[in-house]
Amino acid sequence: MSDEVEAVEATPSEEPFLESSGGVVYREKNGVMQVAVVQTQRGAWVLPKGAVEREEDPEAAAIREILEETGIEGEVEEDLGKIRYEVRPDLWTGFVPKVVHQYLLRTTGGNIRPDPSEHVEARWIPVADAVRLLHHANERTVMLRAEEILNRKGPEDSGE
Repeated sequence: MSDEVEAVEATPSEEPFLESSGGVVYREKNGVMQVAVVQTQRGAWVLPKGAVEREEDPEAAAIREILEETGIEGEVEEDLGKIRYEVRPDLWTGFVPKVVHQYLLRTTGGNIRPDPSEHVEARWIPVADAVRLLHHANERTVMLRAEEILNRKGPEDSGE
């Protein structure tokens, strides 16, 4: 499994693949840029994401999934790339390629809370802490990209 975030074209092919979407949703609080992270049932801190539904645009899926998993409404500002890896959906299926679209979203509303069917906690944390806290190396790479963009923006551009 590669820890690199690859530029992957998620186009229909003969090979089936799973497609998810999510990303980094941010806000500014007391002069500090913060991002929303969620903790899985197994204790890992991850970025919110979920399946792209049939006939759904990946950007729309990211907005929907982040709202479902965190209670936060957001607006896509930038494409952070795609992560590609393989998953095993169940004990009877072999490994299947998965593509995860990652976006940077500015918070537009809502109150943070976890989706209890998927996560035990959701919280706002400083961007630099998220880079260290995230469980998956490929998500840490995405967070580093987001941090670079947010450092250029500054708190005055955060929309909060």
